[in-house]
Amino acid sequence: MPSIAFLWDTAGKATIILSVAWLLALVLRHRSAAVRYFTWTCALGSLLAVPVLSTLLPRWELRVKMPAVAHATRGVAIADAALDSAPAPADTQPAPPARTVAWPAMIWLAGALVALARIGVGHLRLALSLRRAHEVAAPEWIAARDAAAGRIGLRRAIKLRRSVETDVPLTGGVFATSVVLPAASDEWDAQRREIVLLHELTHARRRDPLLWLMAQAAVALYRFHPLAWLAAARFRREQERSCDDAVVRAGAQQSAYAQHLVDLARSVTHAGAYAAALGMAATSGLEQRVRALLDARRNRNGLSRRACWIAVAAVLAAIVPLAALHGQESKAPASLSGNVYDASGAVVPDVLILLKSANHEEAARTSATGEYAFVSLPAGSYTLEIRQPGFAQFQKTIVLPDGSQTNITLGIGQVAEQVEVVGKAPRPPATNVTPRRIRVGGMVQATKLVRMTKPVYPPGAEAAGIEGTVMLRAVISTSGDLLGLSVLNESMDGELAAAAMDAVKQWHYQPTLLNGEPVEVVTTIAVTFRLER
Repeated sequence: MPSIAFLWDTAGKATIILSVAWLLALVLRHRSAAVRYFTWTCALGSLLAVPVLSTLLPRWELRVKMPAVAHATRGVAIADAALDSAPAPADTQPAPPARTVAWPAMIWLAGALVALARIGVGHLRLALSLRRAHEVAAPEWIAARDAAAGRIGLRRAIKLRRSVETDVPLTGGVFATSVVLPAASDEWDAQRREIVLLHELTHARRRDPLLWLMAQAAVALYRFHPLAWLAAARFRREQERSCDDAVVRAGAQQSAYAQHLVDLARSVTHAGAYAAALGMAATSGLEQRVRALLDARRNRNGLSRRACWIAVAAVLAAIVPLAALHGQESKAPASLSGNVYDASGAVVPDVLILLKSANHEEAARTSATGEYAFVSLPAGSYTLEIRQPGFAQFQKTIVLPDGSQTNITLGIGQVAEQVEVVGKAPRPPATNVTPRRIRVGGMVQATKLVRMTKPVYPPGAEAAGIEGTVMLRAVISTSGDLLGLSVLNESMDGELAAAAMDAVKQWHYQPTLLNGEPVEVVTTIAVTFRLER
């Protein structure tokens, strides 16, 4: 489960991203809907990318210092509480800190899971409904679809389906996109057929169902962030407006398009199983869409592929450092104190206590009453260590500031004696050792093929279309000839193997040299027979 700190960190970064997106949308209010749609797409995509990148990228910490007074006050309070406490009996250790439930994280996780489950159920219903829908194979519809696809540059084949579960045309399916037509589509004239197909196929070409699913997932994960809901609403509005502009750029008459849009919206009664699909004539925002369609001065330019990639690169350059950035509040100094007892419960004075961490080490001695104290310690994990004569070695890991009050009980050390008896070894007999010369080697000169006879493709195998690779093994002798040549893959065609053997046995090598002397080595040879198509 994510920690509360991680949620706050992610929520803060989401606020930055969405605030920048709203500012850009305000600056780009006179630009085309395609530009604003791309802006909101990048913003919602960044919301999903930032938590993932935050866990994968190296941490870049930005420390925020607390006021000095707060540091001093907190340190004194901890020290006073530790030193004023009465000594605890030896058999009573301080209770471990109670585990608290991170309720904000649990509430967030439950809400996100419920929202994601609703999205999953909606798309499951959509997939089942698409299966029940009948595929349209009428020649006039197929011809209209191909003509519309050619006008907008769609190269994928999109299936047309007809269903009684919808009243308006829809684009559904995240990966295998389909255009769903209502039952009344048989009565449409050629103009409405053309406009509807241009609109829905534009959604399919831009993969808008997949992008809408991305936006829904972002809202599910940030469901408690109001800016995320507003961003998804603006995303959906600009998605339809940019699609309308693309249809107008494809040659549709604006007034006729607006009229058909209003007529289709009048027939809407229910979404049914297609609630997860993109409906062409949704009643929400219809008036603004019609006004935009009839506005002759409206900017309807699209966004080039090159501009999209440049913008994506700029977004990545911005969110990667943001994801790696983690704010860290510098904490007040921690303290550690307590008493040292022996096994009988009596205090032990003048005990040297070592406190070690990866980059920090402190030492303290117990007072006459067995008390010890460490102050002004950085928070973190430490090892508490005591080596006192007569007592067993004591070692314990402590995490500060949680373990700021720790009492120690020393056990009696084990008694062990060790005796070493030393005698004289007998003198070894004198021997006449003749120094010998040590031969130094390790110099290897690899073998080299100096004469090769190229294999000939057997006519029978060539005519039969037989191909393959013959694997041969042999020993390169000290004279450079091949000894013991054999075929490793016995399942290989006999003609190919024979042709390879006949040629390779004529090969000659420069032998391998070890310290200047020729030696035998094993070699493996692959002869590939391939036919040109």
